[in-house]
Amino acid sequence: MKKIDQIAQKVRKYCESQGMLDREDKILVGVSGGADSVCLLFLLREMRKYFRLQLRVVHVNHGIREEAQEDADFVKGLCHEMNVPFLQENVDVPALAKNKGLSEEEAGRVARYQIFETLAKKWQKDGETIKIALAHHAGDRAETLLFHLFRGTGIKGMGSIPPVRETQVQGVLVIRPLLCLEREEIEFYLGRLGISYCQDRTNSEETYARNRIRHHVIPYAEKEISRGTVRHLNQAAEMLAETESYLAEETRKAMEACVVSGMSHGVNAEKFLEFPELIQKRILMELLRAASPKRRDLEAVHVQAVLGLFRGESGKSVDLPFGIHARREYKYVYLERKAVNADMPAAVISAEKEAQKGMIACVDHRSMDDEAVTVDFGGERFEFRKFSYKKTMVIPQKNYTKWFDYDKIKDTLSIRTRHAGDYLMIRGPEGKPVRKLLKEYFITEKVPRTERDRIALLAMGQEILWIPGYRISESVKVDEGTKKILQIRCLRPEDPA
Repeated sequence: MKKIDQIAQKVRKYCESQGMLDREDKILVGVSGGADSVCLLFLLREMRKYFRLQLRVVHVNHGIREEAQEDADFVKGLCHEMNVPFLQENVDVPALAKNKGLSEEEAGRVARYQIFETLAKKWQKDGETIKIALAHHAGDRAETLLFHLFRGTGIKGMGSIPPVRETQVQGVLVIRPLLCLEREEIEFYLGRLGISYCQDRTNSEETYARNRIRHHVIPYAEKEISRGTVRHLNQAAEMLAETESYLAEETRKAMEACVVSGMSHGVNAEKFLEFPELIQKRILMELLRAASPKRRDLEAVHVQAVLGLFRGESGKSVDLPFGIHARREYKYVYLERKAVNADMPAAVISAEKEAQKGMIACVDHRSMDDEAVTVDFGGERFEFRKFSYKKTMVIPQKNYTKWFDYDKIKDTLSIRTRHAGDYLMIRGPEGKPVRKLLKEYFITEKVPRTERDRIALLAMGQEILWIPGYRISESVKVDEGTKKILQIRCLRPEDPA
């Protein structure tokens, strides 16, 4: 049993080194019934010796294979034996793939993450972190690295599968404890302990590109090039992920220095050109992706086209996919969506029309419970969430996530474009809040006239509580007397893929 213990200790140490587990974690475990996920479940149960983990198993039936319900029944029985709560979710992946124009493989992935995140939110209480444990192993990370390389990718894609990542849901993380194990170790662990599992015939089908990499490319490399192929690819992925993390932080700092954000983005050309070209390109890709409803259709050629504007004359412009328009205006380069036209996707047309009509989205924050509430407006999505405030909590310093004192908001909130007479409360010379007209604020911050009527604002009557990308009103800030928080996040909608 020595090797069995070594495998368990290897996973525990890997989890500790990656900061995956805390003492009293609540974990949703994705279990398909295959070898990898069954091994994950048993190893997490083993780790209860060191962590007081609360486990719940989630099984997703994709509606693809005839024997899928047999797998679900197997997992349910396993959970019954282990005294672990079992949740089954059914989804018609073939229908979803057809409706969304995706492959069944991609549609299944999208559906799984949506299900996991929804269940995590239901389990989550104020301020808690919920973790979603998935069974990707070292071979999966190696395959994904090669898959991304073959298709064309940047440093982030070469980082392959991250051990830990945030989701779109605040306080919900995805963890992958088995990335330190190769498939042979997983099979050895199950075999030595006499643990049975299901066989998924789709894993052997050659229709999936990842399967061809798994069955042909990696075995050939292991045999003919290096016996440590999987291990070496994982080491490379780890170093590239660390590099991406560093560059992402440097890009964030650079964006804070040169980007003014609103419904479109203004980039100070002089400050922008002070950064290395690598950071310049990353800034532009971030801005283009934020403006685009379909991120994967933006390429290096589009970044290069916008890059040329920073060394060009005022008045120059370029048109990009999805109605994105980039123009040079004096010291700034602006990226924005053009007016509605027939070539734009229906979702973009709908959002643009909504913004142009100056519609108002009302939000009754008093009727909110602990569940997050989302509101779409003008091509952006606002997420509202209420929770209790503790003095030890750290207020997020992010342009698009803000905390408000819930009890200071007395009237119904609205998301809208600007109206005559709008104002916000700012800190005055003596440190006390004073009223400032929104028009004057826009002039002071040098927000272009063409931009002002398009910015989505959070308002309470005529008081503007938040200008996303800029600031919030002094009147609703968190202070020592705060008891409840209203967290609001401004999200750009992303393509389902």
